[in-house]
Amino acid sequence: MTSPAPAAPERFHLLFVCTANICRSPIAAELTRLRIRAAGGSDGPRLTVSSAGTLGRDGAAMDPRADVLLRSLGGHTAEFAARAVTAAVVATADLVLAAERRHLEAVVACRPASHSSVFTILEFARLVDRLDVGRLSGACVVSRAVSLVREAARMRGMTPPGATGADDIPDPYGRSDGEYRACVTAIDRALERPLRYILSEPA
Repeated sequence: MTSPAPAAPERFHLLFVCTANICRSPIAAELTRLRIRAAGGSDGPRLTVSSAGTLGRDGAAMDPRADVLLRSLGGHTAEFAARAVTAAVVATADLVLAAERRHLEAVVACRPASHSSVFTILEFARLVDRLDVGRLSGACVVSRAVSLVREAARMRGMTPPGATGADDIPDPYGRSDGEYRACVTAIDRALERPLRYILSEPA
């Protein structure tokens, strides 16, 4: 007799990580919240999104230009406060998406048990692009998110790693406005398909 599939958890927590948690990771977190709000649906609130930094200083303000960009897109940034990555923070996450490979390595070093659910943002997008969508399952956003992480981790074992630096999103901090916009665009494009799979019930 086949055992029933385990019940999906009540909530799914997505954690974004960069260096100081004042630019790339809060950008990624707020872009994700914007997509969740745009999708609507009664189970959207079951997806929780946060961010942290490998060298984050608790309570630090968001980078002003990142703040302006996010607000111009409809983001809600008033309550943002940076924080540091800790093992306890990572333990709360069902999926960790890092801006760069070095952030991924820092997260896994801080909590080795998390390794199968930690990716860079661009690596996760690349793996999701290649997976068989027929293997994804779930009647709610939480179960679909769990399924997507499981399949991406499986694909990682069958997919050659990207070239050095190919899975890193450059840090725009202190650079031109164009590089800030490029950062937002790169993150938003990378998140588009994974979030669509999670937020849209399969036909």
